[in-house]
Amino acid sequence: MAAGPGEHTERQTSSWLASGLHESVASLGVETLVYDDQAAPERLTKEHFEHLVRKLKILRWLDRLPCESFLDVGAGADHVPVLVRERRGADTYYGDLVHELNLPRAGERVGKLDHAVTLDLRRLPFRDGAFDVVLASEVLEHLVRPVEAIAELVRVARRAVIMTSLEALAPDRVRRFLSHVAVDVRRPHVERNFLTIAEFRALLGSDLRHEALLSYPDAPANLFWPRERIDATFAAIRDRPSMEAALVRAARPVPHGPGTMGILLMWTAPGVEVAPARPEQDAALARWLIDEVASLEYYAFAVICAHGLLSRRPDLEPPGPVLERPVAPALLARLQCPDCRGPIVQATAALRCTGCGTTFPTEFGVPILHPTRTPDEATARTEAVQRLCGSDATRAAAVRRLAARLRRNERPPGTLKRAAWRVEHALGSPLRRRGLWPVE
Repeated sequence: MAAGPGEHTERQTSSWLASGLHESVASLGVETLVYDDQAAPERLTKEHFEHLVRKLKILRWLDRLPCESFLDVGAGADHVPVLVRERRGADTYYGDLVHELNLPRAGERVGKLDHAVTLDLRRLPFRDGAFDVVLASEVLEHLVRPVEAIAELVRVARRAVIMTSLEALAPDRVRRFLSHVAVDVRRPHVERNFLTIAEFRALLGSDLRHEALLSYPDAPANLFWPRERIDATFAAIRDRPSMEAALVRAARPVPHGPGTMGILLMWTAPGVEVAPARPEQDAALARWLIDEVASLEYYAFAVICAHGLLSRRPDLEPPGPVLERPVAPALLARLQCPDCRGPIVQATAALRCTGCGTTFPTEFGVPILHPTRTPDEATARTEAVQRLCGSDATRAAAVRRLAARLRRNERPPGTLKRAAWRVEHALGSPLRRRGLWPVE
């Protein structure tokens, strides 16, 4: 069967992410660890600090929601499900396009054994309302079919969907247009989707909650400083109290405005109550988060060291999950066929759909549930719009226009884009300064 729209891009993205994983593992050493053995910052960087800000914001919203089950779609090599499980006691799951990222190789602390699925976000292999809360962090901007993917997130979430994106928010239509002109969709895992707040509201409704993801006036360093000054500023934060105070300030909820970048969005199902914000708890949350992230960093380093030792002395390796391990019953109960949405049952070293008969492989208990059929484009779009907008004809029309506009991102660069790139290269321009709200 010929590959459908976006399938080549998904395969390209999967290969790129897998190669990046191997490179990051190979480069990890003691000199790359951010924290010392007392969980104090020793090599703090801008990138690590911004990751902490994003995690704190996500966890702060989760603290305001009922959450007994949780799915991280596009989890990658990060461990947000660990944090949610240890903080909330929730039943947490990983989902990612790259199968290698889902394998249970990192031990019980990470919790991927019987709690991970290899999937495609455009056609999630879960039953309706399978999880209380679904997270898609730094995923939206890369999606080939974002409208259909967001509809899938809403479908499998019983109570709430949380999304973050550093790049996907366009402050206005002009910046949105310039961002689209600048992007080269031939690059793997490129940021290709840019939406205004009005378009996010059309997708997710007028009750949508959102805030800026990063606020540079509240951060230790300004985005426009020279890189050397930024690096020196973060490297100078070497004690826990200073880091905790900086994190609380940088993560405070702020609306979009001068000096802000990115967006955190939260959609809630009708009737779901969101508890009031409690900013007085941010300091305790920041303290807990730093402890957990430092612990996970040392755990990951220990696991990599152990793998290095065992590659030389395989006789010392303790028994692990077998290749033919069946899918855990609790996970199986949440699954459905990504092709026909029929029930799935366990077969020999595989899963089988009782509706269409498709067989899906498994490995170490991780089901590989990529769609095997390309759904009809018009039908998929109609289903997505109906799920997102219901009977709201105005929103439905806006979402259809949005989907049509985003389809243009699937085309290779044309004459206009190539000409704009040549002008930018010759003269310099703000084309690629995406997502940052104009600074006043």
